[in-house]
Amino acid sequence: MAGNPGRVRARLGGPRRLKPHASFDSSANGVLAGAYFVRQILTLADSNTSAITRAVSVTGTMTFDGKGNYSLAGQELDSTKGTSASSLNVTGTYAVASSGMLQIQSPIDNTDTEFGGIGRAGEIVASATEGVYDDVFVAIPAGPGSGVQGSYQAGFIDFLQGNASNVRDGSFTLTTAGSGSFGNVTVNGFMANQQSAPATQSLSNVTFSFNGPAGTINFPTASNPSSALVSGSKTFAVSTDGNILVGGNPNGFDLFVALKSGSPAANAMFSGTYFTGALENDVSGSCGEANCIDSFYGSAAPGGQGTGTRHSRLVGFNFSAFDFTTDLIYNFSSAGTFNDGVFQWLLGSNGEGVLQVGMGEFYTLIVSFQAAQFSGTGVSLNPQGILNAASFAPITNSVAPGQYVALFGSGLGSSAQASALPLPTTLGGAQIAVNGAAAPLLATSPTLITALVPNATPPNDFAAFQLSSGGSSPSPVTLYTASTAPGVFTSAANGIGPAEVFHSNNTLVTQNSPAAAGETVFFYATGLGATNPPVGDGAAAPSNPPAMVTDTNLSVDIFDSQGNANTATVSFAGLVAGLAGVYQVNFTIPSGTASGSGYLEVGTTDGFTSQAQIFIK
Repeated sequence: MAGNPGRVRARLGGPRRLKPHASFDSSANGVLAGAYFVRQILTLADSNTSAITRAVSVTGTMTFDGKGNYSLAGQELDSTKGTSASSLNVTGTYAVASSGMLQIQSPIDNTDTEFGGIGRAGEIVASATEGVYDDVFVAIPAGPGSGVQGSYQAGFIDFLQGNASNVRDGSFTLTTAGSGSFGNVTVNGFMANQQSAPATQSLSNVTFSFNGPAGTINFPTASNPSSALVSGSKTFAVSTDGNILVGGNPNGFDLFVALKSGSPAANAMFSGTYFTGALENDVSGSCGEANCIDSFYGSAAPGGQGTGTRHSRLVGFNFSAFDFTTDLIYNFSSAGTFNDGVFQWLLGSNGEGVLQVGMGEFYTLIVSFQAAQFSGTGVSLNPQGILNAASFAPITNSVAPGQYVALFGSGLGSSAQASALPLPTTLGGAQIAVNGAAAPLLATSPTLITALVPNATPPNDFAAFQLSSGGSSPSPVTLYTASTAPGVFTSAANGIGPAEVFHSNNTLVTQNSPAAAGETVFFYATGLGATNPPVGDGAAAPSNPPAMVTDTNLSVDIFDSQGNANTATVSFAGLVAGLAGVYQVNFTIPSGTASGSGYLEVGTTDGFTSQAQIFIK
């Protein structure tokens, strides 16, 4: 990934997306049923001072009826109401899409919505990104205490006493034979009130017990909790498959998640689609405040070979939500750990989950659960397989009017390529409708269709993709929308690695032919939004006048090999004349950009992508 995501926090973000359950795909509600253990941590910070004005934690059992309703019985600690948790009994609604994406009415504030996804074993991770809060919500189907067996790698974050300046995070290993004891535990982490220096804490005789679906882990209580990474008892539960532990102190604002270790681990285990959620606090002052709290939900698409793509719907205490896409670079040891200098990664058994814990001044807990994998037959559209055709940003990323998308599945159509403009809406025996409007098709095959999202698709809403092929019309797949969804085309045609950047003589910028400071180069992209003049769906863009991008927030940066973001001057951004739906951006390499491989970053009103790379001399 292109450095610390905290550096993009200065962005204003896009419009707030209001997505009531009634408009969201609820076709898979039945997969979410039964009793779940829930832990949620929420903060509300002053947008001027960054101080937390309200902190809330929820611990309890959320019972889903498989029909879109839940009831929760548990405890809530609200810093505005006192220092001890009180009972909480609420009801709410939820919706689960065919892709595994979900929405849950927040048990803390019923006017807010948790956005997220459900994992292959029923695990839930979510965050309420479209309101005023920063939070993380984790739930697991609750199993019996006898399921706590073996070795678990845990990550945690804790806003001690509801104070952002007392934030701490870290990791530890829990090992048990099921005897009620984890023995001696060593915790490694960081504490903001201890100058964010690396800290180690040795704990003796850590025990646990169960009374019903939830249990208690008894960590020794520190004489001075403000100088301890972990202290006191935590309520927790184990998932029905025994692979995940989730918990926290009902009278605190901490969350820990532990994944059963899989040995030997390998990169190949981290593959497929993962739903993610996170709560973070950057105390480095990078945002101009003492604390920079943010949160996100999203998804990751690792390829099992050390690279992949990630999307985060990122919101902060002083900015509204926007879509942030990056690459993934990872290399797990046989023990299932990986340290990239920003995060400590922990890989669960068989890749069921992954944790990322922030290091130093970047306090973070990112929780990722692997989604159920698509196994369609016949004419089937993969509900997790509609991606930005340039960046391959995964399923939770918004789609925009006029954007190219890659739709994966089986039996999609015969192999064909559009031979003339405007692009046809029937190709290879296949059609794609988006909210009922026919989408122009560039190419089709049995497993992949490349299509343009119709211009009439409403932003900040939903896009329902309906496939018709060979007389079959499988269920539609619903995605979120935005006015822009930037993606840069890469040489590998998968959003990873070198961008297709060209010198003015139309030769490719490569490691052997890098771009120079002061040189004007150009690249191709999709998802940059509306143009003036507008161009019809699938039609050839005009040359005189050219169809120019109307988004006044379009920006290009080079995040160079020395970790500096250098803002470029954009001299042209518009559709390529004579082509359908392809954007070209001309920009000048900023002076002072360090030599080597950097990231070509593109920002718009709704999104920011930092995936494709560029070579600078």
